[in-house]
Amino acid sequence: MTRRRRSSLPLSGDQARDALAVLVHDGKVAAGEVQKALKRHRHLVSDLRASLSALETGVGSLGKRLFGDRTSRKARKARTATRKVARRKPKISEATRAKYRLQGKYLSALRPLPKEQRAQIKAIREKSGVRAAIAAAKEMAT
Repeated sequence: MTRRRRSSLPLSGDQARDALAVLVHDGKVAAGEVQKALKRHRHLVSDLRASLSALETGVGSLGKRLFGDRTSRKARKARTATRKVARRKPKISEATRAKYRLQGKYLSALRPLPKEQRAQIKAIREKSGVRAAIAAAKEMAT
């Protein structure tokens, strides 16, 4: 891991935010670079927290062996904080899934067409429905 340099300029959070806004506005720093740096920072912090909780859990189990079941509150909290609750995938009905599939076919049929033909296909969709629009778009594409 590379060693970080110490800044000789102490800045508050607001000052750093303002300076960064000026640098982005002047084109010295790209906004995407700032987002990537913030993402790296979040990953670094979460990795450090995970390592720290692992250490606290290890120290807690050592303490349990030495002093019985009286683990520190901090170690117990760190142990429970590492578990993540998986978000349940929402259930989609077959009709909704079919609607999504048809929308995907419609968009993939539209993609290779120029704007004028897309407008024609859009009018067909309004008048005759999605299936007729897909068929017309495939016919125009060939």
